[in-house]
Amino acid sequence: MRVTDPVTRAGALLSVGIRGAVPGDARLEADLDVCAAAGVGSVVLFDVHVPRYRALVEAGVDPAEARWGADRNVRSPGQVRTLCGYLRARLGQHLVILVDQEGGEVARLRAERGFRDSLPAPAEFARLGSVDRREAARRQARELAALGIDGNLAPVVDVQRRSDGPLAAKGRLFGGDADLVIACARDVVVAHRAEGLASCLKHFPGLGSADLDTHRALPVLDGDYDAAVELAPYRALLADEVPPEMVMAAHAVWRAVDPERPASASPRVLRDVLRGELGFDGVIATDSLDMEGAGEGGSVPAAVAALEAGADLLMDAVNLTGPSEGLPHPARKLAEALAEAVESGRVEGGWDAVERSARRVRGLRRS
Repeated sequence: MRVTDPVTRAGALLSVGIRGAVPGDARLEADLDVCAAAGVGSVVLFDVHVPRYRALVEAGVDPAEARWGADRNVRSPGQVRTLCGYLRARLGQHLVILVDQEGGEVARLRAERGFRDSLPAPAEFARLGSVDRREAARRQARELAALGIDGNLAPVVDVQRRSDGPLAAKGRLFGGDADLVIACARDVVVAHRAEGLASCLKHFPGLGSADLDTHRALPVLDGDYDAAVELAPYRALLADEVPPEMVMAAHAVWRAVDPERPASASPRVLRDVLRGELGFDGVIATDSLDMEGAGEGGSVPAAVAALEAGADLLMDAVNLTGPSEGLPHPARKLAEALAEAVESGRVEGGWDAVERSARRVRGLRRS
């Protein structure tokens, strides 16, 4: 049946974080009530509830212990499988479930919680031989698929341009050789596709030269940014016979293309370059809209700006500057704002464009 309610039509483009790990958890049930009313099309899972984690660390709790005290959606493999099934029971079988499983520091499914097959940190992964890389990527993809997850918000294809950049400092980059980055990313993409999982290149148009962390600020890609180098992975991988299903737009200003807006909210970057010049026809996702780099007004205006710019999947992790345990989930407000933007004529293509984006998002569902 065709969905006619404007709010739930718009809500199909949302990918949101939720709080709680098991059916019956009051936080989880409250969040899912709001997500159902908003027609949310995707959920992204996290192991740690960041506001709670920060509060525990500030109170003097050891960071390793704080991770356990601030658990969010992930406790064990069996629990995650049960949660994925329950989320679809509550929000619909079309629901797309995503996770950030880059390997190394950015891994939501960790060995200490019983998960076996996370990739090593990207820099370490890049040092493996090609056969070992492919096998490691296959093992991870099989584990994700067995849990009921549809897509992984990886690999990171930012080409390292500075050793002191925020991504390099956290070990999130394969390295500074674009050809090696392409080879490593291709191994990840192909392994995921073989298991029916979607993969995501990030962070477009490249944060390898960025000197600021988009979680906390808005970097400007300027003098140190080299488009020939940083776009090389996108040019190569999007032209592959097995291309990735998603590209994530960064909260960073690409000054040469759009000096006023971050890539995640720029039609020049998303429509003219990513869709036009690079020919990408998959899902354009935003990085989380609760990051400081997304704008001062919060996730609602950032989501509207991204939709107007041509993004398909509007992501709010609800896990950084979002509500604490006692505040309601923002999904309904987000969906209402998106619907109002479409109804007022501010979205090019109107509801037809929204439906095209919704079809792309639904296509991420693992078959």
